Amino acid sequence: MIKFESRQEQRKNILDFFSKYREDRPKPERNFDQFLATEDTVLKRAILLGSIQDISHKKLLFLGDDDLTSIVFALLFKAEKITVVDIDTRILGFLEMIAQKEGLPIQTFEYDLRNPLPKSEFKNYDVIFFDPPYTPQAINKWLIRAIESSLTGGPDYKKKKPEVLLRKQYFMCYGYTNRETERGLKIQQILTSLGILIQEKIRDFNSYYGAESIGSKSDLFILQPTPKVNIRELDIARSHFYTGQKIIKY
Repeated sequence: MIKFESRQEQRKNILDFFSKYREDRPKPERNFDQFLATEDTVLKRAILLGSIQDISHKKLLFLGDDDLTSIVFALLFKAEKITVVDIDTRILGFLEMIAQKEGLPIQTFEYDLRNPLPKSEFKNYDVIFFDPPYTPQAINKWLIRAIESSLTGGPDYKKKKPEVLLRKQYFMCYGYTNRETERGLKIQQILTSLGILIQEKIRDFNSYYGAESIGSKSDLFILQPTPKVNIRELDIARSHFYTGQKIIKY
């Protein structure tokens, strides 16, 4: 973990870091809906996550991370556990290489997030960050993965205690233009149907290279599960669809 005295110094060192690994970094893969967030955006994300109360004692999960938010977070802060799940082996290999060279405690797991996560390995995470493909189907799936990895396992009544739910936070990126507010409404409906509350929405928090269809920006949703989350239903669905495979290719 690197400690910097000021935000300006943080920015300079993070820009130097991105420059250091620029040639080795995988190019965005459109088949996976990848658009790279700007360096300033990634720094803002890391600082926001680092400001969570008792973050050093929490488990942090990234559902996909072509933007390297996990790396920048680990350079600046500590967490009890940092895990990245991604289907793109190029991204995972790159993250592993940087983590080894920089001495960062980041675990990686190759997986297709269209499928339920393995119960034995993904449970009791406190903070989940994701910038998924911007379709209603993908948003729904990624939100369910967040619930699975943070709340499933153990007696239902214990998982829905206020002190448990208050510890869980989901950070979701999603973009739409001012002329496409119906897309934002659809996401709002999905969140409500899953029993997830919007605690805060920061408009245009994320900026991207490319992604012109959404104005090269997206909002950041800070979410929290409520007692309305139907964990039993998710468990049943997972038992019906889980294939027993860790690595599933497209």
